[in-house]
Amino acid sequence: MSEPSEVLTSVLTCMDHRLAPLAILQLEPEQAHVVRNAGGYVTEDAIRSICLSQQLVGSSRIVVLHHTDCAASARSAEDYRALVEANTGVSPTWDVEPVGDARERVLAAMEHLRSSPLVDSSRLEGFVYDVDDGSLTPV
Repeated sequence: MSEPSEVLTSVLTCMDHRLAPLAILQLEPEQAHVVRNAGGYVTEDAIRSICLSQQLVGSSRIVVLHHTDCAASARSAEDYRALVEANTGVSPTWDVEPVGDARERVLAAMEHLRSSPLVDSSRLEGFVYDVDDGSLTPV
């Protein structure tokens, strides 16, 4: 999967400690900008980061990398909102993306990126990493 170093990849993935996105995708540090957040969701900040990666340094490829056994998919959006509010006393103003299996989340993220006029999604790929067996499945 490794590409020449002149091709810069924006990787959108989860913050889960079990993921080593560069190793999983066989990329060197100079080949990728990695955007990580809980669940690997396409947030406004993720779009901003990918857009700036493309506009400022010319990244031309986007990879969405989700994984199995993700804590972000264990509850409903309402459950997360209630959990945060119960623990902090404040209801979050940010949305929690719909949950589902990893493949569904990759497809949703890819569609979200395709619909953004701020990013060039012409070289968009999606993968699911299995945290149990280390396999990588294209979506």
